[in-house]
Amino acid sequence: MFRGALARLAAQYFVLLVLILGCFDLIVYFTVSEALQTKADNDLRLAIGQANKDFAVTGDTVTFNGQGLLDPSVADTFIRVLDIKGQEQGQPRPELKKLFNNPSLTIAAAKAGRSVDTRISNGTDFYVIDTSPILNPKTHKVVGVLQVAQPVSWVDDALAGLVRQLVVASAIGIVLGALASLLMASRSLRPISRAFQRQREFVADASHELRTPLTLIRTNVEAWLRRANGANRVYALSIVEEVEQLSRIVGDLTTLALADAKQLRIDREPVELNDVVRDLMTQTEPLAEERGVRLRPDLNGGVRVEADLVRVRQLLLILIDNALSHTPSGGDVSVGVTQRDGHARVTVADNGDGIPTEDLPHIFERFYRADKARTRENGGSGLGLAIAKWIVDAHNGEIVVKSAEGKGTEVAVSLPAID
Repeated sequence: MFRGALARLAAQYFVLLVLILGCFDLIVYFTVSEALQTKADNDLRLAIGQANKDFAVTGDTVTFNGQGLLDPSVADTFIRVLDIKGQEQGQPRPELKKLFNNPSLTIAAAKAGRSVDTRISNGTDFYVIDTSPILNPKTHKVVGVLQVAQPVSWVDDALAGLVRQLVVASAIGIVLGALASLLMASRSLRPISRAFQRQREFVADASHELRTPLTLIRTNVEAWLRRANGANRVYALSIVEEVEQLSRIVGDLTTLALADAKQLRIDREPVELNDVVRDLMTQTEPLAEERGVRLRPDLNGGVRVEADLVRVRQLLLILIDNALSHTPSGGDVSVGVTQRDGHARVTVADNGDGIPTEDLPHIFERFYRADKARTRENGGSGLGLAIAKWIVDAHNGEIVVKSAEGKGTEVAVSLPAID
């Protein structure tokens, strides 16, 4: 139980850690990306400002000297100046002619008086080119076009490097986080585990200690019963019944406590289920007749499982006894054994009271009784199905209960079969 809880709690811690790391990575990436893009934009604006100082407008004529580009702050900036007819007026780097002649780069918008930023590639490098109009300061007429190109590949390179670093750091963080999650979950469950361990030890010890006084009480009451008559005999019989009930509860508690502590052995051997069911039906036939219930077998030969014979008998006896206890006089209880897809399937079905829908999820809980008054009246302790579930789980099987209130109940047990 705690192993599953530990795994679930550690998984929750781990998922939380992964979400935190993911959010952190996204925040870092977008923050750095925004900062780098802002820097690239500011550098481009600075270069445009510097370029505007390097040309002169006289009437409709533009002249360009490019001396400002010797400034180290804009040394990686490339400029081209065109007149209104598109004739080149200055280009300090002739080898970048291909860059400015890119088909996606047009000057139509600049001639119309609008500035446009265009991102283009030049081989393996990327550039942002600002194309803006050159205006006559007096007439505000467009007399030329200024194109300023600045490399931005460094932004993508820096972000790619950041992604690699974040991936490596996150991978290390996830591995360490998984270990930390397991440690935190283990520490969180340790007090609960100790409390449950003390509870199991208490139940086991209490059950063991109760056996002796109950045996003595029963022995003395039975001795009294042999000599009693009249009202005293009725009292003695009542005490014997209550002692038997207490003894069953103590026995069930002991079984569950030892099962929880992993102290009950499962001695596996080939078991023929049909023979087991047939013997149990013969054994419970007098009880069925007493209650007016018909037992109906539906057996198929050759269905074998690798199981603990004692525990399998205990399991099936619990299911048959429950069915008989909740089937009214004149009803039927059928027990079937089949084999399908490598599994042996035992079904115990009745047409009795049925189980309310809201109670079905809880029927395997200890001391849970859907019909408390009726179950107590019949001597039930609310532990039978909990023991049945443990036996099925210990044999790597599955137990499923289907029921409709007023229509009956079917319990199906599936165990790995021997071919």
